[in-house]
Amino acid sequence: MTKIPALPYQVVKADKIEETFKDCIDLAVSKRGGKVLTATDEWFAEAQNILNDHAPITRPDHFVPSGAWFDGWQTRRHNAHYDWCVIELAHPGTIEGFEIDTAFLTGNHAPFISVEGFKDTSNACKTKPRTHEQWAGVEWTPLLEKSPLEANIRHGYKFETPTDDFFTHVRFCMYPDGGVSRFRCFGKLQTFYPENKHEMHDLAAASSGSTVTEFSDAHYGHPSNMLLPGRGHDMSDGWETRRSRTPGHVDFAVIKLGRPGHVASIEVDTAHYKGNAPKAVSIAGFEIGSDEPIMLLDQKPLLPHRQNFFEVAGDLTDRRIATIRVIMIPDGGIKRVRIWGSSQLPAVQPEDSLIGFRQELPDENTWNIRKHEPTAIRV
Repeated sequence: MTKIPALPYQVVKADKIEETFKDCIDLAVSKRGGKVLTATDEWFAEAQNILNDHAPITRPDHFVPSGAWFDGWQTRRHNAHYDWCVIELAHPGTIEGFEIDTAFLTGNHAPFISVEGFKDTSNACKTKPRTHEQWAGVEWTPLLEKSPLEANIRHGYKFETPTDDFFTHVRFCMYPDGGVSRFRCFGKLQTFYPENKHEMHDLAAASSGSTVTEFSDAHYGHPSNMLLPGRGHDMSDGWETRRSRTPGHVDFAVIKLGRPGHVASIEVDTAHYKGNAPKAVSIAGFEIGSDEPIMLLDQKPLLPHRQNFFEVAGDLTDRRIATIRVIMIPDGGIKRVRIWGSSQLPAVQPEDSLIGFRQELPDENTWNIRKHEPTAIRV
């Protein structure tokens, strides 16, 4: 059997990692559902730690029964071969590169690492989990070749071109042993479109191929977060702008839809934004090749920490929208924007659809005893 070569890549300096992968998401992060399924060794620290969303921390002189406390994955010494762990990605996707951080590891980091990928097309791994031995026998696709690591530094690896295929799992290997603090798998969600072009779906979802192409501010969170699945984990995975002080100020983000469609309803989720949600939102749509805005929503008040649902006027549903402009009045945070519609009319809502149904968070109705009512809008 011919050995498949790993992908050619470029090394990315630590201070350029965010900029390099600004249009990607971390497919493996634990707060979105990424998890380690198995590992060869976790003597000093569990492998799951490398998927934490926050930056690594240190606790000098703090010891636990296994040894010094460490915020990352660290194996015991003297491995004759190499250590590895299997990571189930939070979302299947194409992969554009990785970040491996060795923060606070000054004498026990892994000298070399590599990454391989696997695509579970049948979803069998969820219905019948593999054992460690079965994962060892999987035919892995080489992604990142065996590469050296330095101590106490962030390492970035950017493929010259993204993977052609999508992956559901990756195997992260350390040679021969040691530790890393964080592992990031940057990529794009697997694109999905309903076979029935009349079926309603989220036209603005990242999984529908939508992307943010322009925005006014992303001081606390990038607007591309609005396109992600789920209601999120905390304020870190939404779009949040700095406070404005100028009368009449608004913030905006432009979303290019993966495919144009007819918009029937809109959901604006302000989950976790309790004291910093926008006062209101406007959403304009644009047809292909047109600069003339179609006001789908006009200065609609928003409630904080809540899914806000809006119906689009029937005469506007006939318009075929290719681009969306989300306008926050005057600033604040939005967790998700769902543009519910279909590629063709008439639109049909799937039987098992959650469109228009609340998916309440545990504290959604108890976080504040005060009632928050929409207030008059001043622009």
